[in-house]
Amino acid sequence: MTTTHTTTTGSLLRLLREEADEEEFHALGADGPMVDDALEIRSRLAAHRRREAALAGLYETAGDLASLRDLEDVLQAIVRRARTLVGTDVAYLLLSDPEAGDTYVRVTDGITTEAFKTGRLAVGTGLGGLVAETAQPYHTADYPNDERFAHSDYVDGVITAEGLVAIQGVPLKFGDQVYGVLFAANRRVRPFSPEEVELLISLANHAALAIENATLFEEVHKAAAVHERLTAVALEGGGTAGLAHALAEVLRGSVLVLDANDRPLAAAGEAPPEPQPWKRELGEVRARRISVTRGGMCITPIVAVGEHLGTLFFARGGLDASDVHALERAAQAAALMLLGERSVAEAEQRLRGEILDDLLGAPHRDPDGLRRRAALVGLDLEDAHVVLAARGEDGDRRRRITELASAHATRLGGIAGEYGGNTVVVLPGADDPGRAARALAEALTTGGGGGRVTVGGEAAAPGAAAVVEAHRDAARCLDVLLALDRAGEGACRDELGIHGILLGQTDRSELDRFVTRTIGPLVAHDAARGSELVRTALEYFACDGSLARTAAALYVHVNTLYQRIDRISALIGKQWRHGDQALQVHLALKAYMTSG
Repeated sequence: MTTTHTTTTGSLLRLLREEADEEEFHALGADGPMVDDALEIRSRLAAHRRREAALAGLYETAGDLASLRDLEDVLQAIVRRARTLVGTDVAYLLLSDPEAGDTYVRVTDGITTEAFKTGRLAVGTGLGGLVAETAQPYHTADYPNDERFAHSDYVDGVITAEGLVAIQGVPLKFGDQVYGVLFAANRRVRPFSPEEVELLISLANHAALAIENATLFEEVHKAAAVHERLTAVALEGGGTAGLAHALAEVLRGSVLVLDANDRPLAAAGEAPPEPQPWKRELGEVRARRISVTRGGMCITPIVAVGEHLGTLFFARGGLDASDVHALERAAQAAALMLLGERSVAEAEQRLRGEILDDLLGAPHRDPDGLRRRAALVGLDLEDAHVVLAARGEDGDRRRRITELASAHATRLGGIAGEYGGNTVVVLPGADDPGRAARALAEALTTGGGGGRVTVGGEAAAPGAAAVVEAHRDAARCLDVLLALDRAGEGACRDELGIHGILLGQTDRSELDRFVTRTIGPLVAHDAARGSELVRTALEYFACDGSLARTAAALYVHVNTLYQRIDRISALIGKQWRHGDQALQVHLALKAYMTSG
């Protein structure tokens, strides 16, 4: 009996050592309890070996993370180990796409169909969508017939084509952040043990850590690269244009920089973004002062000391958190650049304004000092110049007109500022003051200076005194243009015809006497009674003597016009509409209107 027992025990131990199948244990014909005990030991040894393999796999995965290998390689290794350790036919990993609001297949092992490898899954749909939505593990032994999940034709079709039946999914979670779902699946009905679920969760945690580390590493790397390039741009004085080109190069995308009024400052890249389609997002960025990402576009505010200074637009497919972080760092650098540029511009503008005040108001006080200071801003008073006087329809926008005029003057090597109620510009060269006046009028009107901007111009010979005289004529030319209802135009004295000749008279006393002799009674009548006889006579000549057109221009009935004409005839004589007398009256009226 003892010999038989010893033989049986030896045989059972041999089967355990050889990891034999359960059928071989029963084939011994040994005592039932002994076989049951041997099988229990066999089961425990198998479980122990599985735990050792799982720990070894987790240890290798941790080593992969510690070595900071490529993220794609780490994720592929995790999926491969999940398939091996859990013992399934396939394994795959889905990542969340915050921009699209769904998940997509990132890596697979054992998957054969292309439709599965490129699949996308809406949050809440299917087992994977449920895991992504709830951040809780789920598994099913028979997915096609499991009614616990929200099925869709697309998802069921992809799974059926791949032949998957049993599926286990666990969330890739790091802290409160859910990056996606890790799956292990079989092509036959198969339950999953709690140990297998725990193993897959451990692997998913490693995957989430890998993604988090890679994201942080990428953010730090990109931020450092952006910081290094933008520092070089700032030191080299590259300004916003240099910033845009540096960002486009480092982040491999297209960049647009807007100022505080949403006007383009600089652009770089193959296809710089257009702000028009993004007005709603731009408004959100301005209001909340946060970055907004939509459809491959990131819009980041440029803010300093609570002031909105501008906006960064960045376009590129596959934007991620590291790009946004880098853009926000770039926005800080852009804010410093814009503040610096504004401080320099304001200081330079003050200097130019002070020089203009001294040049026009007190040119003889310190002529040598004035010449030296003008030279500091590139103005040589020993050369000829053009002097321009500008005025807009909207008096509240005078500062804006002066800002635009300053930018215009700076580009052309001149100076600008406010003087005598007008915006005054002094430019080098005196070849064509009329053309210079028209160019400035167009620039100020189209630049948003406040309605139509009218500009009078005059050439100035070398010397400060000549600039003063030219300024006086430019301002009078401006007044004449406005008196002639030519708002929004630019012209010089030589382009005003007879009005230019009258404007050129340095002694107006004789001209004033001519006006008084010719139409003095009309002027006096208007002043005393608030009538409009001077305006009526002007409109009459402007309408070539047509009573109907004159009445329409004055918005009066023709009978009222007859009464006014009779009153004019009574005051200055019946011949005022005929022959040489008509010419004299018309000239006197124009001279009076342009006398200021």
